[in-house]
Amino acid sequence: MGSISLEEFENLRDSGLLILDNRPTNDFAKSHIKNSINASINGSFEYMASCFFNKDEKLVIVCNAANSAESFLRLESEGYTNLYIFHYNLWNKEKLSLERVEAKNAKSYVKVMKDVSNIEDWELLHVKGVSGMPLKKLITNYQMISDGDVLYCGNGHKSMAAVSYLRTKNVFTNDIIGGLSAMLTDAPDLEI
Repeated sequence: MGSISLEEFENLRDSGLLILDNRPTNDFAKSHIKNSINASINGSFEYMASCFFNKDEKLVIVCNAANSAESFLRLESEGYTNLYIFHYNLWNKEKLSLERVEAKNAKSYVKVMKDVSNIEDWELLHVKGVSGMPLKKLITNYQMISDGDVLYCGNGHKSMAAVSYLRTKNVFTNDIIGGLSAMLTDAPDLEI
C-alpha cells in the first residue's frame, strides 16, 4: 500500500477517474486538485465515500502522508478493492481554492441555503425555512442545485463533499464553514 507517483496519478486522473480527497475540509478549501471530491477523514468518511464511489471501481485517495494508512484500511474494511494512495504534497501543478461563507454571515444567505444533512438530522435541527436535500439525493438530483446556492450540514463535512462534487458537474456553490454547529454559536439571530 505505497503511494503512487505523480506520473501514475496524472495518468489515472487524465483517464477521467474522479478522485477522493480525504484531507480536512479547511485544507481542501484552501488548496485542492481539480475534479477531486472531498470526503474528510474527520467526518463521515466511509459514508461519504459510499455516496460517490462504487466499491469495485478504481479509487484514488488523495491524502496527507500521516493518514494514508488509516484511509486505506478504513475503505478496505468497507469492501473497496481497487484503492490507490496519492500523497497531496507530491502535487506540483495547478491548485484550486474555494470561497466559503463564514457562519456569522449565514443569515444573509438563508434564501439560497440548502441543508445536505441526512433526513433524520434535518428533522431534528435545521435553519428555519431551509429545505433539506440529503447528500445521497443531491448526487442523483444535482440539477436541483443552482449556481450560487449555499450548502450546509451539521459540521461542514457533507456540505464540502457536496460543493466539491457539484464542481465536477460545473455547478458552483459555497458552503458554510463549520455548518450548523458554527451557526448555532456565531449566528445567534438565525432562526433554527
